[in-house]
Amino acid sequence: MKLIAMSLITPLALFFGLLAVPIVLLYLLRLHRREQPVSSTLLWRQAMMDREANTLWQRLRRNLLLILQLLTLAMLVFALSRPFTYVPSTAIGRQVVLLDGSASMRATDVLPSRFEAAKAQVRKLIGELSPNNDMTIILVDGSPHALTSATNNQSDLNAALDAAQPSLSSANWSAGIALAAAAGNGSQAGSGATTIVVSDGSHADDLHLITGNARYIPIGTSGDNDAISDFSVRLTNRGLAALVRVTNTGPSDDKVLVSLHTGNVLLDARTLDVPARQSTTWTINGLDPKIKSLRASIDQAQHNYLSADDVAYIVNTSDTQRRALLLTKGNRFLEQSLAELPNLQLTRATTPPVDSSAQPYDLYVLDGLSMTLPVRANVLFIGAQSFFTSSGVFSDTQFVTSEASPVLQGVDWRNVHALTSERIHAPSWLVPIVQAQGGPMLFAGQMPANSRDNQPFGRVVLLPFDLLRSDLPLQVAFPVLIANAVLWLAPPQGLNVPANVKPGEVVPLPSGTIVRLPSGQRVAADLRGFAQTNELGIYTAETKGVTAMFAVNFANPSESDITPQPHLQVGGETPVISRNPQFSQHEIWPWVAFAALVLLVIEWWIYQRGLPVFHRQK
Repeated sequence: MKLIAMSLITPLALFFGLLAVPIVLLYLLRLHRREQPVSSTLLWRQAMMDREANTLWQRLRRNLLLILQLLTLAMLVFALSRPFTYVPSTAIGRQVVLLDGSASMRATDVLPSRFEAAKAQVRKLIGELSPNNDMTIILVDGSPHALTSATNNQSDLNAALDAAQPSLSSANWSAGIALAAAAGNGSQAGSGATTIVVSDGSHADDLHLITGNARYIPIGTSGDNDAISDFSVRLTNRGLAALVRVTNTGPSDDKVLVSLHTGNVLLDARTLDVPARQSTTWTINGLDPKIKSLRASIDQAQHNYLSADDVAYIVNTSDTQRRALLLTKGNRFLEQSLAELPNLQLTRATTPPVDSSAQPYDLYVLDGLSMTLPVRANVLFIGAQSFFTSSGVFSDTQFVTSEASPVLQGVDWRNVHALTSERIHAPSWLVPIVQAQGGPMLFAGQMPANSRDNQPFGRVVLLPFDLLRSDLPLQVAFPVLIANAVLWLAPPQGLNVPANVKPGEVVPLPSGTIVRLPSGQRVAADLRGFAQTNELGIYTAETKGVTAMFAVNFANPSESDITPQPHLQVGGETPVISRNPQFSQHEIWPWVAFAALVLLVIEWWIYQRGLPVFHRQK
């Protein structure tokens, strides 16, 4: 028979067992009298005096209540010493847990949610920690960060885990893996570090970059989901028109009920049949052009496990005029796409304007040409430009990935190809949002307000290839891309605020601007702008009598596809198996404390029942 090793975490707590001494003394000093009627107390006075004098020092009699109280004390003292047994452990040395905090982890195919199910798995790992091992928990969202430093304190680990919440962004796995590598470098020599990924595996292709020991704990059971993938408005001859596109990312056909609201007023509702892996559009005409904002929502669906993409908001800016300068040698596709945009006053030129004192344009579109730009100009660059450094060209323009961005809302880049494209070395604030096999194909970003760079940019969108040497102008995605870029580059509001913002994006508002959140809370912008954009809905900003509105939308097609990946490859190396068995501690004090509670209840019950004290039979 194999014995189970047991030890104590706090053995000094056993000294509390000395409390048994005063309990026993209380029973020794207790007078054991029986009630009995007598004819006169005078005749019994002397006998009672002798009894009181001798009872204190009588031999301790067997008492059931005393036995139960001593057993309860023993159990409580044993529980305070925190006994534990050794059980086999699946991890070796230091453990680095990568907890997926992306938006897809909000899915409810696993109740109450994938994220809560993932936290439950991490709690199991925490409970298996051995005294010689430690753990670091890293939450992998848009900006991965460590929830705890390396520790084996289970209370600290559980407290940090309880406070973790999923974000509305995609998981930046490359940054998370870099953090995990840094955290694992401090492991003890020879013990190694085990990277444990707890995720649904959705869009986690970078996990093969993990080196060393690696484990994958899959979360999620279903990929069924419906999302509002596009929501736009435009002014027509019949009033304001709204377009709602619903995309079914799951494997089953679905029937959804979609509604359109302004404030709390229902404008229209429609039931849509959405085939699996396809989209269905709904156009609503004849809306009041004076409507300030609209909300589209999926109210009912049969197969829908993610609620974050069930609602979309939009600010109506169709009555605001903007001025744009197009500098080009000739591009009919570009000219027509810009000319079709409502409330955009377009000026076309082949050479830069000579009058430098003229009022700056809201937007500059430079199609292969350059000019001296005013300070903080919003620019759409197309083709090779002298403003950015290029290290040559590449011809492999096959689509790879895209990032969540307002510029790409409703844009399908998968069938876009170019003959060649410039390999641009962009500054850090200009982020690639479309990646091809040869390099980035589309950039977007905003120059920080406190930048010391001499480049006079505000917001910038950069297409590093010639439109006429690509098939992009022939794609349906082209006019949508131009409309999105113009709307993001030249917001049609007094505070130069974009009409559509993704969660977590910093809005460039003047310091002190009061912003009313969708919840009704009012927050002041600071020197860097307004950064509290984690709540979906309509925001209202006001300063010096000028008011502007903007919408924060989920709009993340990659996260809307919640299909779990239960067999994802994690790590590129074969895990190292230790020859010596590894053990972790399993604390049993909760069971001991429960046994003490049961004994205490039994003792109370016997006391209330008044069972007699046991005496030795003569």
